Amino acid sequence: MKKLLLAVAMAALLGGCATPPAPLAAVPTAIPSVKSHNKQVVAYIRTWPIGSTPLDMDKGRRWSANDIQGDQLTTLNLSFGLIRNETDVYIKDLEPQPNSDKTATIAPFANMWDEVAKLQTKYPHLKVNVSIGGWGADGFSQLSRTPESRAKFIANVIKLIDEHKLVGIDYDWEYPVGPDWLPIAKDPSDKENYPKLLEETRSALNEYGAKMGKSYQLSVAVPAAAWFLKNIDVVRVAKSVDFMKVMAYDFAGSWSKNTSHHTNLYQNKLDPDGGGWSADQAMNLYIDAGVSPSKLLLGSAFYGRAWQGVAANNNGLYNAFKKGAFDDGITWQDIKALKAKGATRYWDPVAKAPWLYDGNLMITYEDQESLKYKAQYIKSKHLGGIMVWEYGHDMDSELPKVINESLM
Repeated sequence: MKKLLLAVAMAALLGGCATPPAPLAAVPTAIPSVKSHNKQVVAYIRTWPIGSTPLDMDKGRRWSANDIQGDQLTTLNLSFGLIRNETDVYIKDLEPQPNSDKTATIAPFANMWDEVAKLQTKYPHLKVNVSIGGWGADGFSQLSRTPESRAKFIANVIKLIDEHKLVGIDYDWEYPVGPDWLPIAKDPSDKENYPKLLEETRSALNEYGAKMGKSYQLSVAVPAAAWFLKNIDVVRVAKSVDFMKVMAYDFAGSWSKNTSHHTNLYQNKLDPDGGGWSADQAMNLYIDAGVSPSKLLLGSAFYGRAWQGVAANNNGLYNAFKKGAFDDGITWQDIKALKAKGATRYWDPVAKAPWLYDGNLMITYEDQESLKYKAQYIKSKHLGGIMVWEYGHDMDSELPKVINESLM
């Protein structure tokens, strides 16, 4: 009997101590990265200080390798290299620069190349290039006019690539044979000299690549404008470059007659300024001209354009304004801060674009929803990928994560 009671007791004890199987641990969701798809995600990053206003930039805050989530990018273009002494390439911000009111000096970005080296080590897949040019950057037209000056310039480009272990170069000539309102020198000979510069650069990169046992990238930034294709043989250009990055932003700003979208995917004909322009129209210009979609990157903006004194009808969209705001563009972080303070987000279902309005200030910008539509567009058009200006406007890398997730 004792043995029976003992057996029953032991069974009860063992049964009471038994625990159900532990639930399966949740599988962590992988953060989408450029390895999740086969598209290019290219970002420019400024070499001058971070910020939305001159006073912000006067503080001299610089990015570091720790600020950049390189797994979210295929290529990072350091912006900008400039041209001086006719054919030399230099980065202005590696030298001291005056502050916004010329009363003090902003310290140079002295450790920039050290930070680049850290990025190259941490993210071996990441192509780090220098972009030469930018808005108002002169010198391209002049150096392109003779074979000798082109060769000297290209030799300096190769020297820069070699010295800093770059993976290529990006030319941002704004713009060859451009309109009269351009602030740089231009000449009818640009029409022929621009593709010649690219062809000769391609040849030099191939020669250098054969020596190094590597391939080197050449890309160009091109405008989202029909006049460019009337002046330049874009199919010829495409043969020399890996990618043409279409700057599908700044469709509106302080220079416009009315508030509007500045990086909208589609045209909204309610825009009184001729229906406005759109990224879709810009991309179709190049595709219809015969450029392979796989060589085209859709440009996107991580910053907003803004206006003050905007009337309330239509919640600020397509209205007259008193003056522009944030002439240098307002960063994604500052846009979020305005939303937190009470500015209301609105959505244009036709243009696939958001805007903010607080009763006075209107901001046109890019956000998660608009980027999802752009990623779908990239896939449907079989484009090479996306380009963004610029990473310094989204130092938390929120928007690249949305891009990569949506491109999967």
